Amino acid sequence: MNKRHLRICQIGAGQWGQNLMRNIAASPNAVLSAVCDSRTQGLEAVAARYSDVRRYTDIDAALDDDEIDAVVIATPSGMHFEHASKALAAGKHTFVEKPLAESTSQAIELTQMAEAARVKLMVGHTFLFNNIVHDVKSRIDAGDLGKIYCAYSQRLNLGRFRRDSDVMWTLAPHDVSILNYWFDGPPRTVSARGHVYIHKGSDVAEVCYAELDYPENRSVHLHLSWLDPQKRREMVVVGSNKMLVYDDMNADAHIRIYDKRAEAEHQSDIADFADFATRLRAGDLVVPNIRMVEPLAVEIGHFVECCLDDKTPRTDGRHATEVIAVLEALGRSMARNGATVEVDSRAAATA
Repeated sequence: MNKRHLRICQIGAGQWGQNLMRNIAASPNAVLSAVCDSRTQGLEAVAARYSDVRRYTDIDAALDDDEIDAVVIATPSGMHFEHASKALAAGKHTFVEKPLAESTSQAIELTQMAEAARVKLMVGHTFLFNNIVHDVKSRIDAGDLGKIYCAYSQRLNLGRFRRDSDVMWTLAPHDVSILNYWFDGPPRTVSARGHVYIHKGSDVAEVCYAELDYPENRSVHLHLSWLDPQKRREMVVVGSNKMLVYDDMNADAHIRIYDKRAEAEHQSDIADFADFATRLRAGDLVVPNIRMVEPLAVEIGHFVECCLDDKTPRTDGRHATEVIAVLEALGRSMARNGATVEVDSRAAATA
């Protein structure tokens, strides 16, 4: 293999797969060598855009191609474990779109397969390659917001309704991966309730409300929905000194920092609640001038670098297992109508 070029086969040429292919083809140290998709119409579209790329309809045939060093898997989430298992067994470096698998046991198995084969396994948690997300992390760690009290996230849109994965498994991986990064680890307990309104009789939740309790008494609320009049991807972090809004949809103001806070102070010897007063501060609004670099390009570049230079991916199997442990706990809570469920904190260590 040419040390400075990674020959990649894309598995799955759907809507998101098109974005991945574009970034693979543009990556200076990668070559989009082949594409595999069971749908012939999908491959026809690939041929029109990438005429020199080999095309396969069968994943086994694609993995038998000795000129392929790595695969990028962008198939439906229910097929991730099967396809990643085959890729790792074939000795290929493997990038899998989120989620890595549908259970922690599957994620652990894939992580161990990659280590045994001495190949790289990376998961597409794209927001961890977003420079805006990193900026928020630096502000939290520097204490700019003060003590973090709570956070909430809204990830909403009208559609697209899926039947292979509910709204929680489809959207929550984004928020969970970001929050685990910001707060240096997973929540201890979670609770969630899922609702079906359109496809009645289905068990595929279309709207989800979730609570995540992180260490240091940090509470988080998630609102996930395919049934909303607004497309929104917004996260709010509330601190003792300042409050921050991260709006992924606002290209002109991805981050807004409010110099606002509330403090309780007592007026005399405390006897009851009436002896307390609340002091409010409403200071300036700051909008940092930060231009976002396309996260997907950074992510693909990172995968290529890790494969060529034998580095550990930022979003490796252990990271993905930690996220899936949270998703599993949310799923158990939804099945129990919102009961509080502990997150398996040992899952990532086992992987």
